Amino acid sequence: MMRARHFIAVALLLALPGIAVADIATTQALQQALQRLEKIQRSGPPIPPATLSDLHSSLRMMTRDQVNPVLFQVDRAIFNARLAGLREQRQQAAEQDRLSGLRQQVQSLTRQHQALQNEYGKLREQLASKTMSGARTQHLQAEIQQQQQMLQSEEQRLAGLAQQQGATTPPIPGVAASPLTAQPGYGKALTVYAQVRAASDGVHVTMPVNSLFGSDTRLSADGKQRLQAISGILKQTAASEILVRVAPQPLGANVATQRAETILRTLRHNGIPGTVLALATGVGLSSGTAELLLVNASPTP
Repeated sequence: MMRARHFIAVALLLALPGIAVADIATTQALQQALQRLEKIQRSGPPIPPATLSDLHSSLRMMTRDQVNPVLFQVDRAIFNARLAGLREQRQQAAEQDRLSGLRQQVQSLTRQHQALQNEYGKLREQLASKTMSGARTQHLQAEIQQQQQMLQSEEQRLAGLAQQQGATTPPIPGVAASPLTAQPGYGKALTVYAQVRAASDGVHVTMPVNSLFGSDTRLSADGKQRLQAISGILKQTAASEILVRVAPQPLGANVATQRAETILRTLRHNGIPGTVLALATGVGLSSGTAELLLVNASPTP
């Protein structure tokens, strides 16, 4: 194949006029242009017919004008520009393919995340609606714990992949980047009612459970007022998700889940959109604490 292309290139050079009187440097430059075109044809996907036709046209003009150094340099510059444009098109196509693959992975992980949430909800409903023997109850609780751990793992993996995709997106001119680790302005208002900490996974709003509840799963009067005030501040953010977490100790995972659901319902009642609210496991929180994790939070414009 390479030998056939070489013969075609030689035939093209010999067939066009002006070759006999052209200087050696011009002829060598023309031969190098032919070789560059052959190399780029071998090293990547097929060149679009229109682009290939333009490149061949430039080669014919270079061959015709090689007896005139000034015109030859113009033709050569046009050929080089078209060749550079082809390389840029290929690079852009490769980048689009990579980004498309990342988007497909994010969509797949999102579907897995939703399936795990649905499965967790079904298991929790089974546990709440049935009176089981001790052995079966322990078995079901173990399944719920396993689903919670899987859900948390998928959430972390999804967040990491989303950050990777966001890092590959070029910045928009005139828009300044805002790091997640910087505490936003509304964080100061939240510190009146809770401890606020900005981290790479979002803004953590932590408060004692006994500041919200009495001895059961119903909110105290002070707890209702506190959540109402916090809801008003959260409306100033554009968090993509607000995860509600309650530490499982000392009253156990069931009470912690019920309390988290109460907090979530109250926030929704206070005007926080239900589309951004979600339950998350409280494993890892300090005993006796509740937390709101604001994911990708930023002040509303």
